[in-house]
Amino acid sequence: MKININPVLRKEAKTTVRTWRIGVLIAIYVGVLSSVAVITFGTFLKNMAYGGARYEELPTLYMAIESLQLVLILFIVPSLSASAISGERERQTLDILLSTKMSPLSIVTGKLVASLSKVVLLIISTIPVFSLVFLFGGVSVMHIFQITIFYLVTALYVGSISIFISTFFKSSRVSNVVVYAVGLFLTLGTLFITFIYFQYINLKYVSIGQSTLQNFSAPFYLYLNPLWGYISLVSNQIGSGGGIPGIRTVSQYANTWIINCIVEVIMSVILIFLSAWKLNPIKRYNKKRMSKI
Repeated sequence: MKININPVLRKEAKTTVRTWRIGVLIAIYVGVLSSVAVITFGTFLKNMAYGGARYEELPTLYMAIESLQLVLILFIVPSLSASAISGERERQTLDILLSTKMSPLSIVTGKLVASLSKVVLLIISTIPVFSLVFLFGGVSVMHIFQITIFYLVTALYVGSISIFISTFFKSSRVSNVVVYAVGLFLTLGTLFITFIYFQYINLKYVSIGQSTLQNFSAPFYLYLNPLWGYISLVSNQIGSGGGIPGIRTVSQYANTWIINCIVEVIMSVILIFLSAWKLNPIKRYNKKRMSKI
């Protein structure tokens, strides 16, 4: 039985496996996470030896590993995806690729899956690092499963944004800069805007003797922010408070991270189809034809 594999994905997979870069990338990625885990775990053991066991500090090890992994994913995925289409333009191979029997959607999905396959490999390779937490308990297998699903959805979301932006630029450098700028706005920018907005509303209500802590609801645009879903997920897993100053707790929204994942998946699908529409050579031909009339 012959399995049909996307030609772009097959080509990208072959070229990736034959290079030494993927091995070095995995070694550095796992090495960084392992170093943080060992340092944090060593500090816990040292404190336990001199001051007694404080098992309430165990979630710190778990949070250190998963927080660093999320940051690495947010930085690595754009570097792998932002030049997917713009790189083809630079090499002047995009028109050749579009002249094949492959549809623009197949090209986009092939490029995206090829980029995400490296990220999935990185995520899977770091799962054993979390086994350090299992030595003393405090984190279940379900927690690891949830955070892994969240990483995969976040990688898909960030990769779709990168591919979409890559279709607009001819230079990979410009595409990378724009992708990182958009990512910075979606993560830290939206949180900062929400913090300023909340402070404004809080001052308004305090001036009339009321409090907004019980009534403040998160703006919907925060569900486009992976950090918002991450704060909710960590809060639900280890019972910590909210990570945004002024908001009493995020764990009151029990399904915030699930809603965040659903919104990101929907946006990823929309961005993938928009990227394919942008690459459609028939659309470009009609646009040039109309401009000459």
